[in-house]
Amino acid sequence: MNITQGLLLSVATTLLLGCSKPAGKAELADYQQRLTRVLALDKADISLLPTTPLPAKNSLLVPQPDLRMDLLDAFATRQCGLDQLIAERNSSMGRVFSVSKRLNYEIRLLAVLADCDQQDWPEPLKQQITEVYQQKLTQINSVFLNMLQTDDTLRKRWHNSDSMLAPNDSSGFNESLAALQLLVELKHAINAKDWQRASQMDPERALESLYRYDFLSKLQYSLRYTRSWFVAVNPKLQQLSPSTLCTNNRNTEQLAILTTVFRKFFIGEIQAYLAQLSRFQQQTWPLLDELYQDTALHPVLAQRYLEQAEQLQRLLLAHVGWYQELNKVCPVGLTPS
Repeated sequence: MNITQGLLLSVATTLLLGCSKPAGKAELADYQQRLTRVLALDKADISLLPTTPLPAKNSLLVPQPDLRMDLLDAFATRQCGLDQLIAERNSSMGRVFSVSKRLNYEIRLLAVLADCDQQDWPEPLKQQITEVYQQKLTQINSVFLNMLQTDDTLRKRWHNSDSMLAPNDSSGFNESLAALQLLVELKHAINAKDWQRASQMDPERALESLYRYDFLSKLQYSLRYTRSWFVAVNPKLQQLSPSTLCTNNRNTEQLAILTTVFRKFFIGEIQAYLAQLSRFQQQTWPLLDELYQDTALHPVLAQRYLEQAEQLQRLLLAHVGWYQELNKVCPVGLTPS
């Protein structure tokens, strides 16, 4: 069997194998099969590399003192707008707020308390309102932190998906980006103690989008799998010295096929897909970094979204470097981009 016949057999085999793999993995498997066939490489089995586990939810929850305002003057609280918030917190639903609903409630309460604290009240009511306001101010950062680190929807997104992002598919990207931006803006408003602006940013809106779209979970899994793929495939390729492929004219057909595999399947598909992942990562990580800096989850998220992307880039450059070396020693016109 000559090389051309072998390549045709490889194409048929690859198509059959590719049909059984989901998008993302299928393109990597296709290119790997072609590369392995034309260079007679040993098969590289892909083993998913481990990631740092998320800290346990219970270990991250900061207990919040339950500050009630039942003793405030009923008439005064109606004038100030506190009566409805007090009733909401004392209701059956208010007693079991989720961490995100509790955050939204505390922000709305601070917006009202900030206004009430500026009004002229008789003592001891004035002192009582001021004390409650100051206590709520000291709690709000940990309430926000509880939402960031223990909300079930967010924690679900920081776990891997079981599937990769498909090439040329950006479903959920804009929605996920907008959700992260809302949470970052909410953090800024809290830090600035701009309670009126913060009260207009309901974190539930962001969480609804993140619940609906698993883009961020798929992104980190795509980074993880492609990195694992290069870790398995690169050593097999690098064991083959490029100089052995152009010692004589008998390898001309092999090099012509390899050139096609490189340009059409690696540059045209794999590198294009990796560029897509890089674009997504470069736009989402800065928001995650800003949102989670100085939290217990930041090192985990950095490992999953930043470090994996950086390691993937180094592995990609090493892979392309092999072709660049081949291009130096063999006059086949390979031009890695």
